[in-house]
Amino acid sequence: MRLVPRTSFARSAWVVALVILLTQVLTLWFFARNAYLPGIREYSRLAVLQAELTLYPDSRDTEASTRLGEVSGIMAATPPDADDGEIPLISRPVVSSFREEIEELLGEPVQVRFEDSRRPVIWINAASFDGHWLRVPMTFFRDYDRYLMIGWGVTVPLFSVLAGLLIARGLNRPLKRLEQVAAVVARGDSVPALNDRDGPEEINAVSRAFNRMAQELAQAQRDRALLLAGVSHDLRTPLTRMRLSAEFIDDEELSHGIIGDIEDMDAILEQFIGFIRDGADEPAVYDNINELIEDCVSRFDDLECHLTLGRVPRLMLKRLTMRRLITNLLTNALKYGAPPVEITTFVQGQDVVMMVRDHGPGIRPEDIPVLLQPFSRGEKARTVTGSGLGLAIVRRIVDMHHGHMRLSNHRQGGLCVEIRLPLTGRLVQPESLSARVR
Repeated sequence: MRLVPRTSFARSAWVVALVILLTQVLTLWFFARNAYLPGIREYSRLAVLQAELTLYPDSRDTEASTRLGEVSGIMAATPPDADDGEIPLISRPVVSSFREEIEELLGEPVQVRFEDSRRPVIWINAASFDGHWLRVPMTFFRDYDRYLMIGWGVTVPLFSVLAGLLIARGLNRPLKRLEQVAAVVARGDSVPALNDRDGPEEINAVSRAFNRMAQELAQAQRDRALLLAGVSHDLRTPLTRMRLSAEFIDDEELSHGIIGDIEDMDAILEQFIGFIRDGADEPAVYDNINELIEDCVSRFDDLECHLTLGRVPRLMLKRLTMRRLITNLLTNALKYGAPPVEITTFVQGQDVVMMVRDHGPGIRPEDIPVLLQPFSRGEKARTVTGSGLGLAIVRRIVDMHHGHMRLSNHRQGGLCVEIRLPLTGRLVQPESLSARVR
């Protein structure tokens, strides 16, 4: 069990609450020392003086006793049926302090009763009083309304906590917005610049730095796309001429070998272009992933493929981009695995799951994290031509649809690719998830 909260909002709330609690305790202690304690001591002396003037034969003075009673309200009387157990909780510290002061002045134990009337009264009895009681009105206590004190003790911390939480919320909102924008930028999507003028200067500085970083990343991505597109385009022309020349070579075996190499190079260039053309500009539409799978499978000649397509809802998908994902998975299974290829779809929880499995030897567990990176290939794939972009393109498309992708070796052999697409795609288009941070 964690005692320290994880979020800055919760930590700020705890700090504010702790500071207010300590402040209230110190305030109450200061108030008691400087407001109640002097009144308690003064009335204790007056009560002892009244006892000497009224109850002690040696110092009895009826005239002085009467005048003191008229001024202070302290006089000898008969108490009502009250005892210590009826003292309210808020009054007990005051009554206890009063008893201690009287006992110290009289030098003997004192019995105290409390009368909680419109004006609280303390009744005092001691062995030297010879069975008589002194009635001491708690004027010093009445001057401070206890209900007002309770209201002050509750409302001041409440308003202080609310103010602290509003301050923490004002600091956390820009950070939360920054987190959302960073997640969108990480997927390669474009987002508007963060507001770097209306917030605190520290947050504005972070927003300006983030805006510069996002602009530089976008420019680097455009430069990379332009470079790869230019290289791929410029290489297509000489490859076409080489293929035409190879078809006129008399040696048929040499001609087929050259043409095969040219086709492999052309396929690699196609993957480069596919990696650049990530589908970010393609609009999302309602579509059924089962129909896209069937359409892609039908374009492969002599493909041994077993389809187990469950009943799944229509999702917001980028149709052409999703077709590229399915085609890359089928090509990867045929090129590096072995037939048959099994494709399964079903709904699990809040996700639509698509699993593509081949019957090849699988891959080494240490190669699994590497295969999802661009230009990375497994041990077996090093003996086969390719660019290492197939699964990287698949992962990029999955991230674009706010899904998750996992590679694993099937327990019966072969590589299994599991893709999960959230059902929220039926309600929220991928673009609108990034639009909420604008």
